[in-house]
Amino acid sequence: MDEGDRGNISADRFQKEALARQLNRSAQGESLTECEDCGEPIPERRRKAVPGCVRCVTCETKFERKSW
Repeated sequence: MDEGDRGNISADRFQKEALARQLNRSAQGESLTECEDCGEPIPERRRKAVPGCVRCVTCETKFERKSW
């Protein structure tokens, strides 16, 4: 196993853990009050509209674009 393989394994593990945390928050309906990416407040209206949200609209948009 080379360095690239170890990096891929680490990235996969990180992604799976992040997804599990997000799914757990969503299932509980718990939204963060501050964006986990930029630290800015997440408006109450967004927190109610998207239970379990962890990012502001701007950061969520950037995150989703990177995922594609």
